[in-house]
Amino acid sequence: MPPTGSKSDKTQPVKRRCNRCHGFGRAPCRICAGKGQVLMGTDVYGRAKFERCGGCFGTKTTRCATCGGDGFVT
Repeated sequence: MPPTGSKSDKTQPVKRRCNRCHGFGRAPCRICAGKGQVLMGTDVYGRAKFERCGGCFGTKTTRCATCGGDGFVT
């Protein structure tokens, strides 16, 4: 058992840049794939109907789930 108070106890864990958001803390929305809108079906003429994404509310990005929005992981 190592002695208490050794130097290894006081070192901070090494933080690495998040691979998913590349350190920005925001990642493309998983629901709309970063498009900001989702396909809701077709209208009476057969044209596609799109609505604002409910996951990102049209902003195209969400808080990164891997790093929790911090941009770094331990």
